[in-house]
Amino acid sequence: MEPKTKPWKSRWHIDDTETVATHDSGLRVRLQADGLGVADNGADIVALFEPLHGQHNAPAMVQRLLREGAQMLIDPYARGWRH
Repeated sequence: MEPKTKPWKSRWHIDDTETVATHDSGLRVRLQADGLGVADNGADIVALFEPLHGQHNAPAMVQRLLREGAQMLIDPYARGWRH
């Protein structure tokens, strides 16, 4: 029997005092005034992902995580997602 994967939201920690979402990978996401996510350490996480996922995939993975982090900060329950 294969272990169940963790829901994607469980990989995020929200620090309300700093208004930052931190992913298990270490990516730290804040919101810009326009509501888009911006990473404090995006280049570091791309470099971390490259050996395992390749140079062509790592930046796209970080962009996806940016969107997830912004979603968690804006409204983690949008589109019916639940814990």
